[in-house]
Amino acid sequence: MATAILKRDLLPLMHRFLKDKNRGISVKLFSELAGVNSNHLLDVFLYRTEPLTERMQRRVSKAFLAWQGGEIAIMQNPDRTKFVEYRKEAKPVMVRHTGLQVINGEIKMQIGLKPKYDYSQESLDEQIKRG
Repeated sequence: MATAILKRDLLPLMHRFLKDKNRGISVKLFSELAGVNSNHLLDVFLYRTEPLTERMQRRVSKAFLAWQGGEIAIMQNPDRTKFVEYRKEAKPVMVRHTGLQVINGEIKMQIGLKPKYDYSQESLDEQIKRG
């Protein structure tokens, strides 16, 4: 079983995850998967109006790692309502990636494969603001 993601890493990771419109899972379904209230999830990670508790950290970390690892599938009932289901065998989704990264003050190109739902790397804007 994976350990919880550190608070300092989880806050920006989930902020990027929640801002992504193509994340593949709705906020409502992700909050159900994590076992937390969707409004509270948004208050903690997107709006940053509530503190991140250890309980929230553990639940969201577990749900995010399961989603990122391909352990979760979004299913649909005949009445078109959606729900999450754990897969028997994980199927992580890999995609081709081309991006830019700031290294020693210079912008370099990155090319290769990465998990589709990888939010661990900062965007170029975040790297430039930080650096």
